[in-house]
Amino acid sequence: MNANEKTSERIKKMKKLITTISILMFASAFCSAQPRNGEGNARIHAAKMAYIVDRLHMSPNQAAAFTPVFNEYHRDLKTVRQTFFTKYKGTNPDHANDATSRQWIDDNLDYQQQVIELKRHYNVRYLKIMSPQQLSDLYKADREFNQMLMQRLRQQRNGGGRFGRMNGR
Repeated sequence: MNANEKTSERIKKMKKLITTISILMFASAFCSAQPRNGEGNARIHAAKMAYIVDRLHMSPNQAAAFTPVFNEYHRDLKTVRQTFFTKYKGTNPDHANDATSRQWIDDNLDYQQQVIELKRHYNVRYLKIMSPQQLSDLYKADREFNQMLMQRLRQQRNGGGRFGRMNGR
């Protein structure tokens, strides 16, 4: 490897490091801010998109094609979830009769099947944008971001937010 190639590799590594640090700082700042009228959800979503695009090493063209499909997938998934969970809102499974319990079991299986069908549908669309390895990593990256977000929210609730330790919490 000649000097130019080594320099090029170092620049690529530095760019990746700077991008990763920026995304983590970006996500951290969004998660620590208090949401106002959906503004927080939009900022968290933007941080999630940035995290996924970076984690999957997407090109700018891939990211531009991926974002609307991913947003559509999450809207469809939210609709499927809301339909199922709204039906049983306020129902206590510990006090449900046999008929209600049986109906919930059947509806839950239907819900899970709808989620699987939705994923299969969007997998076909994703594979027109990204490689199979990127698709495999997509679901992992989505879970990782959600776990980081939940951990951050738990820390805030437990007084470990931005200035929690400084305030004697």
